[in-house]
Amino acid sequence: MTNWRKAGDTGLTPPAKAGEHATRKARLTRALFLLLGGIIASAQLGKAIVAMPLLQAEMSLGITVVSLIIATFATLGATLGMGTGLAARRIGARRSLVGGMVVMAAGCLIGALAEGPTLLMASRVIEGVGFLGVVVVIPDLLNSVLTGKDRQLFFGMWGSFMPTGTALMLLLGPVLPMFGWRALWVTQAVLALAYGGAALALLPKDARGKSDHATGVFATARIVLGDRASVLLALVFGMYAFQYFILAGFLPVILVGQLGLPIATASLFTAATVAANAVGNICAGILSRAGAPLWLNMAAAFGAYALTSPFIYSADFPAGWVAVMAGLALGLAGLAPGSVFAAVPRVVRPELVTPTIGLIQQTSNIGQFAGPVAAGFFVQHFGWGAAPFLLIPAAACGLLAALSLRTLLSR
Repeated sequence: MTNWRKAGDTGLTPPAKAGEHATRKARLTRALFLLLGGIIASAQLGKAIVAMPLLQAEMSLGITVVSLIIATFATLGATLGMGTGLAARRIGARRSLVGGMVVMAAGCLIGALAEGPTLLMASRVIEGVGFLGVVVVIPDLLNSVLTGKDRQLFFGMWGSFMPTGTALMLLLGPVLPMFGWRALWVTQAVLALAYGGAALALLPKDARGKSDHATGVFATARIVLGDRASVLLALVFGMYAFQYFILAGFLPVILVGQLGLPIATASLFTAATVAANAVGNICAGILSRAGAPLWLNMAAAFGAYALTSPFIYSADFPAGWVAVMAGLALGLAGLAPGSVFAAVPRVVRPELVTPTIGLIQQTSNIGQFAGPVAAGFFVQHFGWGAAPFLLIPAAACGLLAALSLRTLLSR
């Protein structure tokens, strides 16, 4: 295994300086390793989605409790995302990445012991803490090791970490009943620990720079919150996540409970739709590298959500049609996160990348929490057919934010 440590390389040096110590191939290899970390982190969300039918059967859970198990993963991130970004900037990206993996592993092991929804939800909160520590620093690390068009491409690709990890978990749907959801939780703990150990061995030590004082932290937060581009990018991501986690999170439940598909078939259908979202994210990176307008990619994502939701949640269409429409929606929607991440280094100063990513992650987690909870409550009272009345207004908000970014991204 290649050791990427270089004398004097902090991992957070400007790209020009990093280029003096490493070849382009080595930088791309490190970038791929970092993307793998995001995929392992996102698998913690995907495993809950694929295991939902088994958890429902074993613990006799209603739709409201199911929605909470999905949503609690995002609890702390919904309130502490930006704060985590600021804290990670102080403790160092490598330490935050490794520590986050360890915390995620602990949450997985606790969840594997759960006999009821209370401990399971508590373990999901712990997993969410570790997840946040990982994902807020990886974009900063990518920014430090990549240059030029490679940076644009990988920032777009970074948006695919969530659907890729989720899709990989959903592919386990057909065989999951054979070994059970608890074995899946333990396996994820082992993977997180293994990656944390690899990161500790392979990534360079954090720089020993001056720590921010409390006033500096609050001043940084005010700068980020006062920056129109940062706030609009965070709003776009929040509205995207609100709808993504409703559609991806509940699609297996709809296909099994409403349309009568077997769990294995429903999992494969859902995996295909989530994989389409990952392809959309990667396409966003390619389009960004080619110079396509990022705001237009974001707008197209929300247009897709709004136009397809009446078909996806209607009881008048067969399961195959619902899966195709969901794949179309998530595929085009995948242009949004990739474009948001690709836009960050264009409009944000390098020292503000991590706290800005933290703010974006915070709004993402708000959407991840609020989406399933709102949908669970809404469906409980009005049925799945009424879901578009929840989703279309959210799509309109995201579309307005994307249009507002047009001038800022054209500078």
